[in-house]
Parts: sequence; C-alpha cells; structure tokens
Amino acid sequence: MTDVGGVSAQGTYEVDVIASAALACPAVAALDQGGTWAVATYLPGRRVIGVRIEDSRVLVSVVLAAGYSVPLLEAQVRRALAAYAGGRQVDVHVADLDTGTGPSGERDRHVPAW
Repeated sequence: MTDVGGVSAQGTYEVDVIASAALACPAVAALDQGGTWAVATYLPGRRVIGVRIEDSRVLVSVVLAAGYSVPLLEAQVRRALAAYAGGRQVDVHVADLDTGTGPSGERDRHVPAW
C-alpha cells in the first residue's frame, strides 16, 4: 500500500477499522478525544478522534454508555480490537459517562468532564 501524507494506507485502514470496532461495542456510547493530551490520529484532511496507534499499544478513549460497568466496557473493547491491534496492548481510557435519556425522553449528550 502507498503512503497518504506520511501515513501508510495500511495505517489509515487500521485506524478506521479500530474506531469502527470500538464503536460497535454496546458499552461504548462514543469515541472521545480525552483530556489534556488528545487521543486522536491525524490523517491528511481529517482526524480520527478517540484512537491513537503507537508502536507498542493502541489507545482508545471512549464515553461509557449508561447502564454498563467499566470492567465490562474494557472487556468488550479489548475483545473487539484484539484482531486489529497487531499484537499491541490495548489501553482503554474512559473519558466520560453517558447519562442516558433526559426528562424529555431524548438522549442526553455527554459533556466532557474536563
């Protein structure tokens, strides 16, 4: 595969697949950029928030869906990403909590804790 702006096409594919796999987990309400140190992958013309692939690990920063525990979230994400992490350690950062539905029955938007 060829390079795209310094990032290999394979690397671009991996980031997108990892983001999709994490979002497919029932305990993940959304991907999040994290706190002070942004968790993101910068690609030509776009940025994938909530996923950073490093040499020895894959870091995902997520919003925990209402009704799920952190240990369950961690297990779901690690299991979902195992096939795509290329042997790297998978670290899961819970950046925020989804509070579920508001009084009107509409889905509350999470508000970053930072």
